[in-house]
Amino acid sequence: MIPLVAFLALSAPAVGDRLVPFELRTLDGAPYRWAPGRTTVLSFCAFWCDTWKDQLPRVREARRITNGLPVDYATVSVDGRWTERSKAAAAGAGAMLGDPGGAWTHAVGIDRVPYTLVVAPSGRIEWATYGTVRTTALVDAVRKAVAGRQAEGGPIYLTFDDFPAARLSDELLDVLRAEGVQATFFCLGAKAEASKSLLQRTVREGHVLGIHSWSHDGDRPELARCVAAIRAASGQSPALYRPPGSERVLTLAGEPLPLPVDDPYDYTRPGVDELARRVLAGARPGAVVQLHAGVEDTLRALPKILKSLRARGYAFETLKEL
Repeated sequence: MIPLVAFLALSAPAVGDRLVPFELRTLDGAPYRWAPGRTTVLSFCAFWCDTWKDQLPRVREARRITNGLPVDYATVSVDGRWTERSKAAAAGAGAMLGDPGGAWTHAVGIDRVPYTLVVAPSGRIEWATYGTVRTTALVDAVRKAVAGRQAEGGPIYLTFDDFPAARLSDELLDVLRAEGVQATFFCLGAKAEASKSLLQRTVREGHVLGIHSWSHDGDRPELARCVAAIRAASGQSPALYRPPGSERVLTLAGEPLPLPVDDPYDYTRPGVDELARRVLAGARPGAVVQLHAGVEDTLRALPKILKSLRARGYAFETLKEL
């Protein structure tokens, strides 16, 4: 995945956004006009790097598999350049377009390549992902867009590690209260005694507390000690444990919960728009969204994430309910 340093996007495209009609030029200079009406796959590449060598054959294969469906494919060169090898690789992958200077790419919000959008006939972006696509995932997204997306529905589980954090913990609870969302917080036992009022507020507002080890040491979780400390501070007895550095959620007996995990790596501070994009791209029914307390990007991205997930039919539940 190659960042486009020259194209600093203000708002990266995400599921639920609308694509504005546009006009670009094909390789032979003919106008290519797009407007809502048909499912469209847009693949963005830059031919000064080699990522297209993996991307375009997969897009071409997806187009072959979906042959017969009402869907258009196009590849956009973000700097307007095409090499002879890239032209050959794109043969069969749809229209070959150029964006000399990258003005339209920048306006759309593409800030890295490869980047792939699946746009429904309504103009709504139904799938947005960065990095080389998996053919099966792209085909699935195309079929859903052609069929007409139904509300995805089902539960989704919002979780936060490293709670309570040294900063922004109350602000995080404020956002969740304003949105009417309950979440599961994996707590550090060593911080429970000094954070009684915060933990009590967390429980009072309908959230669930789990364990994230005693002092963020997965080799010495001290689960029994954590249970006692969290119960004494909050009045709630935790029943689940997420080890530090792990995506898995376990019962205290060590049994993993059989749920997919949507981990956007928010602790790397990728930026608000990028974080929202990662969460929304990875969301699926029954997924555990793994976030962290004390991360400003997470706090700022949360309202958009919650709004978008609700628009897709998700209902927020706590892991205690499993």
